[in-house]
Amino acid sequence: MPDQPPTSERAKRVSWPQVIIIAVIGYLLSSGPVLALGFWLREATGWDGFYAVMWLYAPVLLLGHNNPLMVYIEWWVVDVFGTVGPG
Repeated sequence: MPDQPPTSERAKRVSWPQVIIIAVIGYLLSSGPVLALGFWLREATGWDGFYAVMWLYAPVLLLGHNNPLMVYIEWWVVDVFGTVGPG
């Protein structure tokens, strides 16, 4: 079996499921700061174009308001950036 790398090299490889899980977690964790920054920039500049960031996180926003992820996003928007969302 000379084609297979040694055990230590095989252990260092990342599998596709791991990559997908890390990407999803990164996407979810980035939703709070990215949305809050977009809302803050809209308030600072008055340009509504910054609300376009909501399209990037539409799947998250469609989950509704009563879930832990929205509490996380709201914490970023209200407490960290001190701004408000659209509306």
